[in-house]
Amino acid sequence: MKSKSLKAYVLFWIIMLAAGMSVLLTYQATQYFLEGFEKVSQWQMIQAADLLPEDTPAQTVAFDYHVAASWDQVPENIREAFPEPPEQHNQLQLHLVNWWYFAPPEYSYSLLSAVNRAGEVRYISRFMDRNQKEYSGPKGIDPMVVIALWGVGSLAVFIAVAFKVLSNLTQPVRALHHWAQGIDLDKSDKPCPDFHYKELNQLAGIIRESLQKTRQTLTREKQFLGFASHELRTPIATLRSNATLLDKISPNPSAKEREVRDRILRSSLTMKGMTETLLWLNRECSEDIPLSSVNIEEAIQQVINEQEYLLTGKQINLSIETVSCSGLLPAAAFHILLTNIIRNAFQHTVQGQITLRQDADHIEVTNSLFNGDSPNQTGFGLGLILIRKLAEHLNWQIKEQKTETEMSFTVCFANRPK
Repeated sequence: MKSKSLKAYVLFWIIMLAAGMSVLLTYQATQYFLEGFEKVSQWQMIQAADLLPEDTPAQTVAFDYHVAASWDQVPENIREAFPEPPEQHNQLQLHLVNWWYFAPPEYSYSLLSAVNRAGEVRYISRFMDRNQKEYSGPKGIDPMVVIALWGVGSLAVFIAVAFKVLSNLTQPVRALHHWAQGIDLDKSDKPCPDFHYKELNQLAGIIRESLQKTRQTLTREKQFLGFASHELRTPIATLRSNATLLDKISPNPSAKEREVRDRILRSSLTMKGMTETLLWLNRECSEDIPLSSVNIEEAIQQVINEQEYLLTGKQINLSIETVSCSGLLPAAAFHILLTNIIRNAFQHTVQGQITLRQDADHIEVTNSLFNGDSPNQTGFGLGLILIRKLAEHLNWQIKEQKTETEMSFTVCFANRPK
């Protein structure tokens, strides 16, 4: 799922909120304007009712308002717009033709009935034609347009300010992102840059402290691994030399004693292989690993001979398919890898078939699964973990496949043999 941009998300909803508020306030301003315009017109028309002299059954025109003493004296076009006289006094009636919010009406009809000081009814009306030269309505930009422009302008200013604020905020966030991408364990001791905001500086400090703790943990584990591996080499060597010495002291042991000696020797060989692997993985490998010409077929056969004791007493059919070839490989690492692959298959297969295939650039080991063997019984022990680490360290590809009847493990070399 594609991740969203926090800046775009916040900016979108700010714009939506600002647009909604702008539309609402613009609409409210236009309503107040229209209401105020009607109130002013109503007040002016009521005042115009007193312009016609008392007891005068006539009509007059003042300030663009027509004042009549009777309904029959009201202009004909006003009576066409309002067929009946007003039922209530001092209530303005409007009839607008071709009008919308952002332009004045083409024709405007206004009518109001009022009682003057003498208690006489007067009919005040007004007709405005926008197309006439003597049109006395608003000139220039319509007030409603002005209100709308203020709304749009306010929205634009608000969006610009919000965008600027978000940009100023996201720049330090991007700087924190780039810094976090570039920092590694070796740079974790350096002080954090200033990201301008307390919260971002605190987050950078948490990242730095986490890396420092990880570095300390890895250093302790690496030191322990190195010390343990070096310390194990001495007792392993002592164990093997004493096993050899026993053969010289007593060259013809009983069958029971021979079984014990062989078990000791096999265990010492296993421990020796594990220790060499751990030492090699623990070594600083920033420089290039030296390559040498290795006869792959001979190397495989040598390791098989060394580890063949693991098949003693097991009902296993071993099939070996190799081709004679040599290649430029890191000899020590390649030997450790072969030892772990073959020993792992020999050690964890109880019965059935083990097939080893090798060609110019890969080695494949397949072992049978029987009676619901668990992964720990079929080649997923410590040896497999070491194989994965070695392959990763050497930039070689590994492939694992498991079915109901067999487990297959393949290593492809990055450096193809010649």
